[in-house]
Amino acid sequence: MFSISFRLISTLLLTAMLALTGCQTAPQKGLTPAQIAVLKQQGFELTDDGWEFGLSGKVLFGSDIESLNKQSTEIVERIGKALLGVGIERVRVDGHTDASGKEAYNQQLSLRRAKSVGKVLTTVGMKEENIQLQGLGSREPVASNDTAAGRTENRRVSIVVSAD
Repeated sequence: MFSISFRLISTLLLTAMLALTGCQTAPQKGLTPAQIAVLKQQGFELTDDGWEFGLSGKVLFGSDIESLNKQSTEIVERIGKALLGVGIERVRVDGHTDASGKEAYNQQLSLRRAKSVGKVLTTVGMKEENIQLQGLGSREPVASNDTAAGRTENRRVSIVVSAD
């Protein structure tokens, strides 16, 4: 009789534990609808790399310049505050250059541009360790480097939020 009661209780406990494990929700992966809405509102677009805010046309750099002007700084501050406001705490910042000059120099210049944006993001509360910086040099142009206007468009920084 004891072994039947023990088996019955064990079976009931095991069944209850299995039922409870089925009720647990897996942690959410990806961005919430509220986060996506803020990304869209701020001008981010979904790309193969995630949600990207291309600062081309908004945050451009002069030739051989790595620092942000006042208007560009304000744009980056606004974006950083909006991201943090919806719990987005991790970003990648990609710096770019035009094709003028040597590629090794452009690589370093593009990284310095990414750092200047990253620095502004830290001033609004984003943790430095949550900002991945990348210097891409002139490898990913968005316009032709054959014209002055195209080179201006290519001197830019992108802020990328991973979709997962």
